[in-house]
Amino acid sequence: MLLPCLAALLVAAAPVPPVKDARDRTAPRVENAWVRSNPVPGRPAAGYLTIRGGGGPDTLLGVTSPGLRIELHSMSMDKGVMKMAKLDSLPVPANATVALASGGNHLMIFGMAGSPKSLPVTLAFGSGATVTAVAEVRSIAAAPAGHGEH
Repeated sequence: MLLPCLAALLVAAAPVPPVKDARDRTAPRVENAWVRSNPVPGRPAAGYLTIRGGGGPDTLLGVTSPGLRIELHSMSMDKGVMKMAKLDSLPVPANATVALASGGNHLMIFGMAGSPKSLPVTLAFGSGATVTAVAEVRSIAAAPAGHGEH
């Protein structure tokens, strides 16, 4: 009788691993998510957002949204020529801010049809954390200054 009670106490005292989700302060957070729609039908849209790193280093592995294909991209200028490259992942240092913004790293969103007002985006991290945010969809005319260009 004593052995089962002792085993139950040991199990109850075992440390519980931290939960990583959007409510957990150790998980990354997403802020200011928005999408600049492309006025040319069939062309990809661009997405921007800010990631606030959690308590430990992490890696953004990908972004999804129902019915869409989303890729992480970098953008740079080389001798006056804009160059984009697909990224497989993006490091997110602990407690740091990582901006996906016009003129730098961003999201390329393929397959967006019509004129949605918003779309959900789910970010998947190497730690296993997933964070979903609602991105406002804006036209080029409604984009903040400096965000009209890709």
